[in-house]
Amino acid sequence: MRIRFLTTMLAGGLTLGGMAIADPPIHAHGADLPPGLAKQGKVPPGHAKKIWKRGEQLPPEYREVRFDDWARYDLRPAPPGYRWVRVDRDVYLTQTTTGLVAQALLDLLN
Repeated sequence: MRIRFLTTMLAGGLTLGGMAIADPPIHAHGADLPPGLAKQGKVPPGHAKKIWKRGEQLPPEYREVRFDDWARYDLRPAPPGYRWVRVDRDVYLTQTTTGLVAQALLDLLN
């Protein structure tokens, strides 16, 4: 009797050996963030928004998104050789030729 039980258990273990028994993590069910990051209000690594600082270069694909509504937000006109550029909700004052950031206004466009 004991041999039959062990044989049955062994056969069952071989068939189920490739299957995962544990549930997938909670964030795999459609939640936005893993619970630990959600509680801390953090963004997963690699998903953080890039913020350029003064002295850094804005990539070429962002340099052409001009922000001509500067007066509405009480900004001064861009000096010669510079322009206001919008990236998401941020506005940057950049050199037109190099994309060098002279001023960064974060979350200006809420």
